[in-house]
Amino acid sequence: MTTRLLTRIASWFEASPTPAAASSAGRGTWEQGNAAIADVSRWGWLPALSGVSIAADHAATVHRETAAAASKG
Repeated sequence: MTTRLLTRIASWFEASPTPAAASSAGRGTWEQGNAAIADVSRWGWLPALSGVSIAADHAATVHRETAAAASKG
């Protein structure tokens, strides 16, 4: 990786290119950037899981209706 790329990535998190080079004032900003990434990683799966849950409920309902119709007729 080039220094230019590392500098650009660091600017996304408003920190210096390396955490060791960050001053004590900049360190809080670096930690905030890391916390934001952790939140995205932690909660990024939730919408997909919600969709799976809805599809499972729908499938169960359709199965019950199909089974009830088959047993009647």
